[in-house]
Amino acid sequence: MNHIRIIIVAMLLVTLHSCVIVKKFDTETREPVVKLSPKPILPMQDEYIRSFDGDMIASIPQGWFFVDLDSKTSEGTIAVATTSDYNITAVFKKIQNTSLLEQNYKQEKEIGIAKYSYTTKANNTNGNCQLTSRYGLIEAGNLKYGTYRYSNTGGALTARTAVFRTDINNYYEFTLIPTDIKGMSFPTELEQENIFKSIIATMKY
Repeated sequence: MNHIRIIIVAMLLVTLHSCVIVKKFDTETREPVVKLSPKPILPMQDEYIRSFDGDMIASIPQGWFFVDLDSKTSEGTIAVATTSDYNITAVFKKIQNTSLLEQNYKQEKEIGIAKYSYTTKANNTNGNCQLTSRYGLIEAGNLKYGTYRYSNTGGALTARTAVFRTDINNYYEFTLIPTDIKGMSFPTELEQENIFKSIIATMKY
């Protein structure tokens, strides 16, 4: 189990940070706004993860578990959760606040956070990453999330990210990443979308 945890952490470090833009994407046209029901699509656990400042909580689907974190995780990581097959992983992270991030938020709210989040991934290393969607907005009641998708496998595997700002001016991102640890098949696109939306439906900030 410990060696699998190390592999998961290592893969996440690569997936979350090995990105550069390889082609221009039409980022000015947005995805249609998605309005979520407050009820998750999937059965969810009663246990919640909580941010260090207590200004954000979220739950994970039944059958998932939280991975023990260590110093190898990237700065700001709050929690990492995965399935018993280790074929898809959720990462909850606080985004370091900067003047540029504040400027983005003032100009474009949640879309501005999403652009900052992806650009940060794109600029961290000289890896190979592609924005695979337009920036979008999810509304869950009165809560709003900027969203985007990206891939560092030429489009073979796509990660989904949602970002938001809390009432105490903290910024967070939640990323759902397909992970190939045991050689198991990945959830379908529909299953991944249902997981993504179900976790967002449990978020409170």
